[in-house]
Amino acid sequence: MQFLNIDALMGYSAALDALTACQRAALVEIVFCYRRGSLSATAVFEDVEALRDVAGQVPAEIERAVTRRYGVDLESLSHGEGVRFYVDGDEPETVLFGFTYSSAGKLEEWKRYQRDPDCKQRLLIDRFDAADRAKSIGEVERAGGPDRWKGPSELPNKAKQAGLQVIYLAKEAKDQCYLRLLSA
Repeated sequence: MQFLNIDALMGYSAALDALTACQRAALVEIVFCYRRGSLSATAVFEDVEALRDVAGQVPAEIERAVTRRYGVDLESLSHGEGVRFYVDGDEPETVLFGFTYSSAGKLEEWKRYQRDPDCKQRLLIDRFDAADRAKSIGEVERAGGPDRWKGPSELPNKAKQAGLQVIYLAKEAKDQCYLRLLSA
């Protein structure tokens, strides 16, 4: 899978816009997140070398992961604090793991995203500190229609016009939503 018309997404993330042609060619997915009035983009790749090319230093948890996808929040890289990485889950019920690192590369927090056995459109997120102490259990993130997206209203349409598949997600208890973009 390759994004054929990534230029349609220009102007929404300076960090995404700054990727080289080679880095863009390695993209398999882009996830825009709108939280607390700010938009960020997570770049998703199929191999750790492409991730390393963008992120530079890749934490050990990410290097060791048995995964099909590697993601990094591009804006978190440019700010240097709370750098966010993502990998696929390692069990059928676990969809994704998220890791947040300090600017010194120290793990601050990790999250486990699990399928809700009672609702296929819902994920349950468990959040832990670096010492594996639970910070929260069962935060709900739900897939749905365009009403879930609170970010730039024209972005989903531009993505669709570029031939991308659009998936809408939002956290239920936070002002945080996602636009997951995949090659159609």
